[in-house]
Amino acid sequence: FFSECAALLLAFILIPAAFILARTFFPFFFALVVILEFFAFVYTVKEFEYSFMNGDCDIDAIQGKRRRRTVSSYSCREVALMAPCQGHEGEMSSHFTSKLDASISAKAPDRWFLILEREDGSRELLILSPNERLLAAYKGALGRKMEYQLPKEHMDKAD
Repeated sequence: FFSECAALLLAFILIPAAFILARTFFPFFFALVVILEFFAFVYTVKEFEYSFMNGDCDIDAIQGKRRRRTVSSYSCREVALMAPCQGHEGEMSSHFTSKLDASISAKAPDRWFLILEREDGSRELLILSPNERLLAAYKGALGRKMEYQLPKEHMDKAD
């Protein structure tokens, strides 16, 4: 009997205290959740932008649609090979000094890889998700280093 009375008394004291504390601290917890969601968005949403001009390519990472930084910059003279990904780039990555996946997603269907051979002797594996216009620009700059045939409509425009 004593334990039941103690439990009821404790319940009558703790339940109103919980409501008072929740009402008092709810704005702080709500603000904390909003701030955490904001930082999760800023640090997890990442986009890549490819700039190709006169045989030089810059790849910029844009985080949270606010901050931009250049993650890779190279000349087409440094490209040893460019080809569509066949799902084996994970196995190949052990042969390179660095690997950069600047594609839309690891499961994107139109991913391409580039093998860069830098002047200092390092080899890099770069994975991209280029559109047809960028592929046509690479084809013009790389020539036989690119394992890809342009669609007939792009070949007519190149002449």
